[in-house]
Amino acid sequence: MNLKMIGLIIGYILAMIILFELYEHQLGAISFFILTVVFFTAAYRQKPKKENE
Repeated sequence: MNLKMIGLIIGYILAMIILFELYEHQLGAISFFILTVVFFTAAYRQKPKKENE
């Protein structure tokens, strides 16, 4: 495993902990908003790739 992969794993674990804590404090809408931003960003990054093909 390289350093980038370890960083991603640590980031995912921290994100899961933060989202879980928000959900436990009945702030689940904030975690869903954060996930929406993440998925929108991922979809936006895929868009130029499809236009070039």
